[in-house]
Amino acid sequence: MYDPVRRRAVGEKDDSLPKRHNDQGSSNKKGTSLYTGLLVPQKEWTLIYFGFHLCLLFIVNFSYHSLPKSKLASDAHQLDFIEENARFHLHELVSLGHRPAGSIANEIDAVNYILTTVESIKQNAQPNVNIETSLQHPTGSFSIDFLGGFASYYSNITNTIVKLSPVKHQAKDALLLNCHTDSVSGGPGASDDAVACSVLLEVMRAMSRSEEELQHSIIFLFNGAEENVLQASHGFITQHPWAKKVRAFINLEAAGAGGKEIVFQTGPSNPWLALAWAQNAPHPFGSVLAQEVFQSGIIPSDTDFRIFRDYGKIPGIDLAYMKNGYVYHTIYDNEDMIVPGCIQRAGENILAVVRHLVTSPSSMLSDPSSYRHGALAFMDILSLYMITLPMRMLYILNLLASGATFFILAKFVTENAESTNLSSKLSCAFHWGKLLLKALAVNLISWVASVIAVTCVAVLLTAIGRTMSFYSKPVFSVFLYVPPALAAMLGVHEFAKNKLFQNVGNCWTLERLFFHSTLLLWSACLFYLNRSGILSSIILLVCLLSLLTLRCFVFKRFFSNPDTKGSSKIILHLLSSSLPSLIMLSHSFLIMELFIPLCGRLGNVVPPDLVIGFLVAITLCLTFSFSSNLFYVTSSMKMFIYMLLLSSVLSIIAAISPYGFPYSYSATEPTPKRLFLQHTAREFHNMNGEVTRTDSGVWTNCLDYPCFSYDIGSKSIQNTPTKPCSGLFCESPWAVPCHKLVIKSRYVISPPPSDDITNQYPLTFQLTSNTVNILSVNSTTRTYMRRYNFLITGPDHMSLQFAPLSTHRTHAKLTSWSIDDDISLGRTTPSAQSPGGSAYYYTDWYFIYFGSGLDPSPWKPWLELTITEDSSLPHPSGRRDLPSLEIALSGQYYSKDRNIPVPGQTPELKEIMSDLHDWVTPMAWVSLYKSYLF
Repeated sequence: MYDPVRRRAVGEKDDSLPKRHNDQGSSNKKGTSLYTGLLVPQKEWTLIYFGFHLCLLFIVNFSYHSLPKSKLASDAHQLDFIEENARFHLHELVSLGHRPAGSIANEIDAVNYILTTVESIKQNAQPNVNIETSLQHPTGSFSIDFLGGFASYYSNITNTIVKLSPVKHQAKDALLLNCHTDSVSGGPGASDDAVACSVLLEVMRAMSRSEEELQHSIIFLFNGAEENVLQASHGFITQHPWAKKVRAFINLEAAGAGGKEIVFQTGPSNPWLALAWAQNAPHPFGSVLAQEVFQSGIIPSDTDFRIFRDYGKIPGIDLAYMKNGYVYHTIYDNEDMIVPGCIQRAGENILAVVRHLVTSPSSMLSDPSSYRHGALAFMDILSLYMITLPMRMLYILNLLASGATFFILAKFVTENAESTNLSSKLSCAFHWGKLLLKALAVNLISWVASVIAVTCVAVLLTAIGRTMSFYSKPVFSVFLYVPPALAAMLGVHEFAKNKLFQNVGNCWTLERLFFHSTLLLWSACLFYLNRSGILSSIILLVCLLSLLTLRCFVFKRFFSNPDTKGSSKIILHLLSSSLPSLIMLSHSFLIMELFIPLCGRLGNVVPPDLVIGFLVAITLCLTFSFSSNLFYVTSSMKMFIYMLLLSSVLSIIAAISPYGFPYSYSATEPTPKRLFLQHTAREFHNMNGEVTRTDSGVWTNCLDYPCFSYDIGSKSIQNTPTKPCSGLFCESPWAVPCHKLVIKSRYVISPPPSDDITNQYPLTFQLTSNTVNILSVNSTTRTYMRRYNFLITGPDHMSLQFAPLSTHRTHAKLTSWSIDDDISLGRTTPSAQSPGGSAYYYTDWYFIYFGSGLDPSPWKPWLELTITEDSSLPHPSGRRDLPSLEIALSGQYYSKDRNIPVPGQTPELKEIMSDLHDWVTPMAWVSLYKSYLF
């Protein structure tokens, strides 16, 4: 039999155990029927159980932070990737300063450096490699379903493109490698994305020195406007003639600084590309879980991967640095944050995969359509090996694993009845089936209890205004949320052990019951994920197969042997669950590394303690689920529960104390608070073009939940109330539409910015034509189209916000515009009332982001509204002159002369910035805002 102790049929006396066990079990003073003689002593159990998990934690931590040794030019072969060379490029690019699109540093200096470097590479290249360069300055437009949806228009932006191709034959196909030279205006952009461009320059050098014949071309795209919401990649893939040859791409990005680059997006379809990465990259690291989280929209970010996928219709791989996300898009994103080894690691991976794709006869780059088998599921094991499965194969394996598990469960339920009587067998099977479901319910309740426990702690800290105490000390999230979650889990199992399963048998009988309930839980989850088409089911599949193979087959005879010691069984089960536990701990590291720094820019809406507490509870439940059955083979867990509760209380006290302050300043390990300051002036015009209202001030925003609940140092900001949201996009000069994430703005009244900052590129808005075309007329309804043509001039970064206006008598809808894309992608739901009151209301909101290279040319957008009017209804309030369109223009002036950074362009900005605490990192610029009715 599978268990050393025979189960009894219903009503049968259990005499299968030695008498001494029965005596000890029957003399249990606490009323439990567990056979205490089989219980593992608590000290021994604690040493084995928690020692095992600490060892796993050490292994995962070591793997997560291990990096290869950097190579020097003097010690390495010329065909190797050499970090020393890449670091030189990184230093040169970062020394150019902040490089937003439109700045001299990005449009001229970065381009010149890349072209000079390419020329040097060309002079030392092998004669069998042809190197060409191309400068592109595209103009175009598109819509994107990001931040609720908006449109993007770009003009004269810069792409620097290099192509390596074979000399002996004409390559028909190409692999695209993409990075971006531009940065945000508030940071040097070392990780995002100068280091990626440095890596590509070194990959280019290594490939050019190889005597191996290229089978396909390599296109290096150094795009100059990624931070302009992916504009430059769109300009290349839709307009450049080389783009037609691209069959696949690798995109290099960053959401942090240093560490391991993670594969977090692949596809669509074309699993061959991810397989090429898994089989050729020497240090594979990635998970399809990261892909599904990123593509769900939870993370407020996007990459050029979307553009190449959606507009180029080509497959690709998205890579990103994600360690130390605190410095992302801040002044601290400098080259010192990129630790030695991480560039070497990324370079070796990319170079190996590129070599395979463009030189190997087995590469599928020339005919990718021959291996289109849907999406690919992937995950790495401690960066040593990457498991990959095409979706259709994953679907089959999931079904087989679920079926095998249900077969084992059926065997477990039926094997307890040894009676030849069919009725007794069925009755016994039904009895054990109920016990199995009962154990499953206990497991689920323990999970729910864990989530409730951490939710209580998170709600308490949020209610008293001490949220994000873990932000500057990520390990504190473990002490803050693991104890209540684990105490709740243990409490449920302790109650079940003493109150709900008194007549099951000995402790190892109960252990087997809960082990099989875990199998039932995971097989049911696997079946559901499989039906839902969720690729992350590969994680559960690997865990389940590993557990089944070792526990139910390899170690089966040890568990079936009554002479096997209890401590030995514990060790064997822990070994059976070692791979699942390693996988869950690895993903826990990944999730925490991503989400804790992300709390500094998640917006003002979602309490971060709830997010982190929930993630801690879920990862804890998943990790311990594979060994929770061992809770039943030792004595009372009450002492552990009391210690965990005490630890939880102490952690809450620490969170409330000054220790729990979320921010810190450090030149090497900063955890800053992000602050955005716009010194702006606003004008509001009526339908006659007359100015009806003006004001000016410093518009202040933050991206985290606490926002201004902590004193940031500036009294003028702290003493200003929160700005209520009313009107079109809250009547604010948004650079991008973050109005649904950022709801705690403050508007510090001050004099307007001086004209000398805006005079070079003054913000002007002109309606050049307003035409009406009647579409249909009947006795009660008139439908007509109204077309508006505008002429706009201003700086290199602007935004256009507009909304059709409707009344109870008329309905206005945008039906066409000057953007070359679907209108629905640029539409967003209004989140504020129109200032028109009951007279008119917003139909929809639209936002167009404008970006330009050097010397922006006039912008000529147009809109067409279709208006349906019910003439049988009276005019609202008797008025016949109600507007049909509200439109607002804002211009962002990041510098006066395009030399960035500036410490604060106006005295008002400088004064506020001088008062800020050192743990606040501000981004400050000048903006103008003009609103019109038509």
